[in-house]
Amino acid sequence: MKTTSLGMAPASDRKFVLVGGAGFLGSAIARVLCTQGMAVTIVDKQPPPDSIRRLGVNASQCDLLTDKIVLPKGEVVILVGKSNPRPRWLWTLALECAFTTARLLPALQERSVTLISSVEVYGTAPAPLTEETKPQLPWTSARLEEWCDAVRCAARQPCPPWRVAALCRELAAADPTGRWVYGLAKLAQEQLVGHSVAEAECTILRLANTFGMGQERVVTRLLRRACARLPLPVTAAVQRSFISANDVGHVLAARPGPGIINVGGTAISIGELAGLITQLCNSPSPQVELSTPPSDSCGIVDSSRLHAGGIQLPPLKSALADFIHSYDRWDQPLFTPSLPVVIPPRPARPDEVADRQQAALWDGRLKNGNQWTRQLQDELRIELQLAPEDELLLTTSGTEALRLAVIATTIAAKSWAEPGQIAVLPSFTYPATAEVLLQLGYTLRYVDVDPQTWTLSPSALKRAIKREKVGVVLCVDTFGNPCDYQGLKAVCAEAGVPLVADSAASIGSRYQGRPLGTQADAHAFSMSFAKLFSTGGAGGAVVLRAKARQSDISIWLRSALMDELHAIVGLDQIEILPELVARRTRIAEIYHAALRHYPHLTPQAVVEGNRHSYVHWVMCVPDRKGLAARLSSLGVETRDYFRALHLHSDLRQVESLLVTEALDAGVIAIPISSEMTEEEAENVVLALEMSLADMPNADMPIMQSAASR
Repeated sequence: MKTTSLGMAPASDRKFVLVGGAGFLGSAIARVLCTQGMAVTIVDKQPPPDSIRRLGVNASQCDLLTDKIVLPKGEVVILVGKSNPRPRWLWTLALECAFTTARLLPALQERSVTLISSVEVYGTAPAPLTEETKPQLPWTSARLEEWCDAVRCAARQPCPPWRVAALCRELAAADPTGRWVYGLAKLAQEQLVGHSVAEAECTILRLANTFGMGQERVVTRLLRRACARLPLPVTAAVQRSFISANDVGHVLAARPGPGIINVGGTAISIGELAGLITQLCNSPSPQVELSTPPSDSCGIVDSSRLHAGGIQLPPLKSALADFIHSYDRWDQPLFTPSLPVVIPPRPARPDEVADRQQAALWDGRLKNGNQWTRQLQDELRIELQLAPEDELLLTTSGTEALRLAVIATTIAAKSWAEPGQIAVLPSFTYPATAEVLLQLGYTLRYVDVDPQTWTLSPSALKRAIKREKVGVVLCVDTFGNPCDYQGLKAVCAEAGVPLVADSAASIGSRYQGRPLGTQADAHAFSMSFAKLFSTGGAGGAVVLRAKARQSDISIWLRSALMDELHAIVGLDQIEILPELVARRTRIAEIYHAALRHYPHLTPQAVVEGNRHSYVHWVMCVPDRKGLAARLSSLGVETRDYFRALHLHSDLRQVESLLVTEALDAGVIAIPISSEMTEEEAENVVLALEMSLADMPNADMPIMQSAASR
């Protein structure tokens, strides 16, 4: 790289402060600057990687939104808001880009400042993109400046998300498609810095598509697939300009600016990029062409101003070769930190949740039966399509809901637990399902599940009921997959036994087009932190139908009903329930599509006409331990639930349950959540493909083998 030397101080005399520099781009920049003998301090909420600390980089942990900000001496480089341009909650782009920057402004007085921005600020502007190109975004510059004024005012105080969410949503709402929210947020960031830092001391670098180790986006994903000899998905017509993260560090060291400067190489198509990658790593991976997104933007970036300043970027092929060389020695996972199996949902409107909870605490109206529990009860009745004669109670937990469901149903059926009374249930379930029955005095009889849906098998139930007198049948909508209610009800009706449903994971599910809640004699739902629909970590609901609602269960209700604080969170979530379901469904579709190429892996099946809520996405595999270890090394967490209760609890039974035992030996859950993005799901698929590449295939899917015995 050529740089001008005019006025350049010796490298050892220069100090840099990388604000928000703990991520992939900040780490790459810090590495380059340190190798050139410059002092670097990273200021971030997260600590930088150990590999960067070992280079002598100083670190100052600071939450820019809430902490007092004191920056050490040095040239300030602002890197906040560069991590993910398409996050789960689009309004957080305004939070991360604009509010963190606005909070920084007092500390930037009389400092040399470089803001790392993006060519996304040009929006839909036509090619070529020069520094004089007027951004074409949903808001005018004047409207954006008006919004920035409000941000400056709010940033005089600490800005936790729940305090400024409404103002953030205002910017996100400017583009209902979501495509240009990132560009708007970065342009707001530019305006905030440009109006607060002296013109002679302010440099804004508008970067093209960056790539580097630690960033799992287009270049890295193509490279990983090429190294694994997997097909490369490309949009051949799309042209993009790319720059290595390392080269951004070299640009900073070369003293660009002041002013606005585009930084990017010659634009190429994604197909050409994929071709370069396969050539450089000698991979036979074929290309699979995808359709061009309708909301695509220009990727042809004019960097002549950068070149006029004496700074030339290396050719893309050379930068890619360096990247591939680094990749060969890179042993870091796809996700850092690891992606957990369960990601609790965040509030959609944290500001409203906080205000309502504080009002309830201040007024002292916290018990069930006040405003918010009544409103959540009404809205949940509508969601579950309950009839007027159906009773709905909000409870403190799913376990409490299940206890009330069993009590009310069996009292009404005159089959209340007596010494020796038997309850039938699947062994493949969460332990609380069995624990409730044991607490109520039942003797348990475990029966097998269907080999496709993994829910209680009507034929297995029928055999169990014929052998001995049963007081209650407890079925489970496994992971949110509806039971075969028609088959189960027919068996129970013939034997005169009540049917209770543990529908803990089933808010959002459908049985033949209808919500779960009216198929059995009673349904119990959970709203714990792991569920699709959550009320802030705890909560549940019970639906009592017909005879069950006539039972007097008043003595069981003390301390059993949900309070106002949890109901407030539930109201926030129920408003976006269709979106929560759609997001999980989409991730499940991505996983299912990928597994079509691996017939030895068996995911849970969904009956046509039903809808799974996908509280968990689980498959049965021949080598669970090996797959879990491989995924863990790539930063993808797994869980092996459910474990068969008849094998792993104190109350074991002699009878073998073939399907359940096959599941016990092979089930593995991978991450799924309404907080995940499609890009994260696709990276999980990549981790699966990489993990499975060197694992032997079984001759027969494990569940088919169990079902055929």
